[in-house]
Order: sequence, then structure tokens, then C-alpha cells
Amino acid sequence: MADRGVEVVAINIHPFYNLQYWKTFWRSLGAGDVVWAEDTDYSAIAAYDAFTLGTTIVIDRQGRIAYRDSGPTSYDRLRTEVENAL
Repeated sequence: MADRGVEVVAINIHPFYNLQYWKTFWRSLGAGDVVWAEDTDYSAIAAYDAFTLGTTIVIDRQGRIAYRDSGPTSYDRLRTEVENAL
């Protein structure tokens, strides 16, 4: 979906694992490209009210939250929500 303007951003808030750990884990899954960030001051977490691990947020082209989930999100559900946001 990158050709349609979709970008996946993963934000690490877990103090016990660094970004390299998550990048290695993600590659081991054979997953696609992800922009990795670390939220050491919790500003992104506060801005999006994403205090639960596993929070998924889809933001549309206008910067509005189009979908939010605080638990595991299935691939099919996530794909549907991203398609709807496009």
C-alpha cells in the first residue's frame, strides 16, 4: 500500500527493548517496511491517548483518527480500516 501513500509507524514505549530489538523481531516475521520511532518522553502516547500496549491507530490523510483499537488487531481488520481511511 506504500504506492497509495500508506506509511506504517511503530512507536516503541517499552523501556526494556531498544529499537534494534524490534527491528530484528519485525524482520524475522518477514513483515514489510515500517518507520520505527521511540517515544522516550511519552509525548506521542499522550497526544494520541495510547497508553495501552498494542494500541493501533489509523490516521487518515487529513490527520484525523479513522480507527483505534487497544488490543490485537487482525490483519484483515487493519487492512479494511486502512482502505476505508484512504
